[in-house]
Amino acid sequence: MRDQIENRLEALGHFLFHRAWWVIGVIALLLSAGVTQIHKIEFETSVDSFLPDGDPTREIYKAFLEEFGRDDLIIIAVRPSEIFDLDFLAKLRRFHQTLEEEVPHVVEVDSLINARDTRADGDTLLVGDLFEEWPETDAQLEALRERALSNPLYRDLILSRDTRLTTISLELGLASPTDSDEAVLAGFDFESDEGTTPAPLDTASMEMEAVDAVYAVVEDFEAPDFRVWVAGSPVMNSDMMMGMVADVLRFTVLSLVAISVLLMVTFRRMVGVIAPLLVALSAVLATVGLMGAVGIPFMPISELIPSFLLCVGVGGSVHLLVIFFQRLATGASREDAIAGALGHSGLPIVMTSLTTAAGVASFSAAGLVPLAVFGMLAPVGVLLTMLLSLTLAPALMAVLPLGAPRASRIGPRASIAFLSRCGALATHRGPLVLVLASLILLVGGSGLQHIQFTHNPLDWFPDDKPVKVSTQLLDQQLAGAVTMELLIDSGRENGLHEPELLERIDRLSEAALALEAHDVWVGKTISLVDIVKEIHQALNGDRPEAHAIPEQRPLVSQELLLFESSGSDDLEKVVDPSFQTARMTVKMPYLDGGKYLLFEEVVHEHLEPILGGDAELTLTGLMTVMGRSSSAAVETMARAYLLALVVITPVMMLLLGNARVGLIAMIPNLYPIILTLGLMGWLGVPLEMFSMLIGSIALGLAVDDTVHFMHGFRRSFERTLNVETAVRETLQTTGQALMFTSVVLSLGFFIYIFSSLQNLQDFGYLTAFAILVAFLGDILLAPALMAVVLRKHKNAEPAAS
Repeated sequence: MRDQIENRLEALGHFLFHRAWWVIGVIALLLSAGVTQIHKIEFETSVDSFLPDGDPTREIYKAFLEEFGRDDLIIIAVRPSEIFDLDFLAKLRRFHQTLEEEVPHVVEVDSLINARDTRADGDTLLVGDLFEEWPETDAQLEALRERALSNPLYRDLILSRDTRLTTISLELGLASPTDSDEAVLAGFDFESDEGTTPAPLDTASMEMEAVDAVYAVVEDFEAPDFRVWVAGSPVMNSDMMMGMVADVLRFTVLSLVAISVLLMVTFRRMVGVIAPLLVALSAVLATVGLMGAVGIPFMPISELIPSFLLCVGVGGSVHLLVIFFQRLATGASREDAIAGALGHSGLPIVMTSLTTAAGVASFSAAGLVPLAVFGMLAPVGVLLTMLLSLTLAPALMAVLPLGAPRASRIGPRASIAFLSRCGALATHRGPLVLVLASLILLVGGSGLQHIQFTHNPLDWFPDDKPVKVSTQLLDQQLAGAVTMELLIDSGRENGLHEPELLERIDRLSEAALALEAHDVWVGKTISLVDIVKEIHQALNGDRPEAHAIPEQRPLVSQELLLFESSGSDDLEKVVDPSFQTARMTVKMPYLDGGKYLLFEEVVHEHLEPILGGDAELTLTGLMTVMGRSSSAAVETMARAYLLALVVITPVMMLLLGNARVGLIAMIPNLYPIILTLGLMGWLGVPLEMFSMLIGSIALGLAVDDTVHFMHGFRRSFERTLNVETAVRETLQTTGQALMFTSVVLSLGFFIYIFSSLQNLQDFGYLTAFAILVAFLGDILLAPALMAVVLRKHKNAEPAAS
């Protein structure tokens, strides 16, 4: 069957030679249609979009958003010389008003200027702004200061405990995840349940517009006596999106430059530069165009796709070019050289494309949407690269000028000498090579026990990034920068009018403030109970002892009715319209999502008994989404790695035609993965959404090298029946292409060290390390294994030609 496939590929080479311009024209026409769709690509970076639609945590969060609105705010912290100073307050008011006027997509702006102030005038409840009447004298200002400092709701929300910071919160009127789910992962599902195509909502661009406007306003107001920090999920999402756009452009350009230089150094002919680059660029443009055509957004990890396909796309063309130039050097015609190159390397190109696609496609069923998007798109790009390598590359080789053929241009003599020595060492000292490789694996792989699983997008940013500095400031000075939401369902309409249940919620709040586990602590809670106490105190002469829950249900109902009648809509933020479900917002520090997952267990264990059977407790909010994302990452890695092995191993057996030898050939493929994961453990690099891709990518690419080596080895061994001769011939031909593609791939990933995000830097150098280890495994470990397994043939006489 292999012979038949190789013969058909040779026939394809003759066909392409005679119809080269026709093939180039058709591909150019199809490619131009795809390029026109690129401008439709949207960006999505919010943490709540990382979980797929249907995930229980996501569904609870969606229901929460539908009821109470978005919980991710832009938080601006301001530090003046003195907060309760008339000049500062006047500037703060102008700052507040300018944000309302100039920041797009804003629903509400909250600050000290319009902080809720509840008073009573006889039996009438008055709910207004703290600065509804602007102070004119020091006495009036002092009265407002005392009123603000005595309100417990202000503390750690709009005023820091030391009164050195005050905050402004901006709620954006963006589409919730419930509106855009279909557009994120269902890009390949062209119709919704109603039979219409859902329109993707570009919430990322809206967030970016708002954040840019905030920064513009801040720049106008910031001064030594008006220090400003900007934080919140929209700010982090916007910074991440800008980093993604910059990274895509930067990495694509750097990859193109690096690949072009390497191609020119290796082949020193324009056809050797133009053909691989056009194949790779065509695959990138077609894949990115597909994203725009079917509505799949760019998400974190998506920025890896262009440079990944550039590196992978060059590999197949290089293998064809090496054999093509070798055939030309022996006197073959251009047509026969093209046909011979396809016959020799076409099948390995198909097999390596399938194994690489299988390696990355293992993430298509991931529990994290960015990984699933990568797992769907990257394999499509790899398969497009395969088709273009087998059609466009030979067509270009047929029409582009070749220049004077020189055997030395196929590859430097130093590389042939290096590869020959490696092959001789592996075949003559096979057992020694295997022992040394085992020792290295034992030491390096022991780092696996130190690997930590994390999901903390804040760690992706450098320490001096403003959003990271601002988030850490909120953690330290304002009782936390992220929230967990506790939903307390009484099970009946107006159940939250019951004083006993309100008392239980109050005790639950006190217990939550005392919780601390897994580095997570609770800084502040906000709930319906706080408003009930505020109302009761105002209606009882503002006496401190009246800051309590009324003892009778009718009184609770009456006071809440008075509050609603005052015109305030603040109850909508803490309770549903039927007063059945209450919301308690719990502030805590921004940490690794895995710690939140552990903390959830502590919350259930300590807080649920307080409610008893009176109500049901449900946890949601960005904190729970981050916790679920962390657990989904672990599940994804285990499933993806196992699936990749299950798919790739039979392919290797099929190629080699021997199950035993196929299993043995998988050893050089697993070797770099274990060493790389061990290195991560020793270096303290966490395993998160980006770094977990390394194993599957490395496995797919390592198998590529092994397939090419084994394919060449098999052809030579069947002819010579001599392991040493087969290894030497393979490394002197296929080995040069392996060396070049490994250098290109490792360099293509290594450029990620120039990223502004730490997680991409780690991903880049670790993937480059895995690729280089895979190359060394294929020129040392694989020949040594073949020498030991086939030792009875080692010194056999070559068969007749």
